[in-house]
This record gives sequence, C-alpha cells and structure tokens, in this order.
Amino acid sequence: MTIAVACKAQLQVSTALTPTQLVQDVLVGGGVEVSNVTYNGFIVSQPQVGSGSFTNGLTTNLGVDAGLILSTGLAGNAAGPASDFGSDDNGTGSDPDLANIADDQINDRAVLEFDFVPNGDSIKFNYVFGSEEYPEFVCSYNDAFGFFL
Repeated sequence: MTIAVACKAQLQVSTALTPTQLVQDVLVGGGVEVSNVTYNGFIVSQPQVGSGSFTNGLTTNLGVDAGLILSTGLAGNAAGPASDFGSDDNGTGSDPDLANIADDQINDRAVLEFDFVPNGDSIKFNYVFGSEEYPEFVCSYNDAFGFFL
C-alpha cells in the first residue's frame, strides 16, 4: 500500500545580517546608492531579532523567491509552523507612523529606514505582508504595514 502526502518546501531564513547588510545585500539591487540605515530609529551594527533574510520562497505560497523579513517577533521563526498566535515579541515598542495607520497603539515595531539614490529614473519594490493573527484575532489586534517613500 502506498500513501501519498502533499508537502511544501520550507522557507529558508537567516538572521545573520545586520540591517545595513540586509538593505545593501538583499533588498536593493545594483545601481542604487544606500546610506543612513537605521533599525527602529538607531544605527546598529549587530543582527536584530526582528529582521532577517529568506530564500526558497517560490517553493512556498509566498510568491517571492528571496528577500528581507521584518517581524514583530523573532524573524528566525518566520518559516513556521505558526500555531494559534504562537509568536514571540521583540520588545521594541510603538511607532507613530504605524500607530496612525492602525488607529491604535503598536507593539513590537520593526522599522527599517534608509536613504537611497537610484542611478536610473525608476525604482521597483515587491513586498508581501503577512500576519499570524488572522483569522483568529481579527477583531482583537490590528497589524499594520507601511511603506513610505
């Protein structure tokens, strides 16, 4: 007797890069000059628990092959599995821009800011927003995502 089981490959997550390395080596491509990288308002020279990079995304339902992770919890846990609001918090507090979007207080922000100058006349970013809180906590918590240029 043969039993078939549907499987999906796992996202490969790394939390070894600093915020500056994530921006320069993962987020932007060639032809972009980057400066003034901050994470949650500070210049940091160590990897942060709420940020990381991922690969192997096209073997999942994410829709993006590789990129940057910003997480309100531990970025290393982004590959899952998630189970009934099992996230960690990172203790980074609120952000006024995100609180304005959410129309509520924000906990555990993950804010990556930087200046950039493209060599060309256009820029393009692909992003995916996900929340572990849906659908169980849809009326209890309000996640927010902002992409400000």
